[in-house]
Amino acid sequence: MKGFTILEMLITLAILAMVLFPIYEFMRQGALAWEVGENKTEVVQNARIGLDKMCDELKHAQEFYTITANQVRFWWRDINDDEIADANEILTYSWSGISGESLTRKFDNEPAATPLADYVDSLEYRYFDETKAQTAVAGNVFFLTATLRIKKTVRGNDYTSVMRKSVCARNINW
Repeated sequence: MKGFTILEMLITLAILAMVLFPIYEFMRQGALAWEVGENKTEVVQNARIGLDKMCDELKHAQEFYTITANQVRFWWRDINDDEIADANEILTYSWSGISGESLTRKFDNEPAATPLADYVDSLEYRYFDETKAQTAVAGNVFFLTATLRIKKTVRGNDYTSVMRKSVCARNINW
């Protein structure tokens, strides 16, 4: 009779399992490494994009109105050259102070804020006058430092990125 015995089949399956298990484990580890890399990239990009956009617009500030640790409201740019701060020219960047909430951007004439960076763990603005002394008076702000910390938790693993940028408001009229 031709065919395989049960013993031969069991030996063949055992050898096949010994070959396939390392391949499976290699693929699983590769998928996990990909996920880790993707999450790290996401938090870095969130911090970079949020901070870059915000700081690029803060460079054009004409005047500051509200300055707190989590919010800055300022006359962004005189779009129509009338030397009057219109609602579509006043911009606010803010964060609720709740970890995981978004950094938002809003013009005064818009009904709702637009999320700029997700997974914000902390946001801190520090304001300085022209002598580089820290100030809490909106009218004295000459430059500021923004520190943005993004933290995303996936399956118990924290992915964090902290970025800091200093900005000098170029259009402040002293």
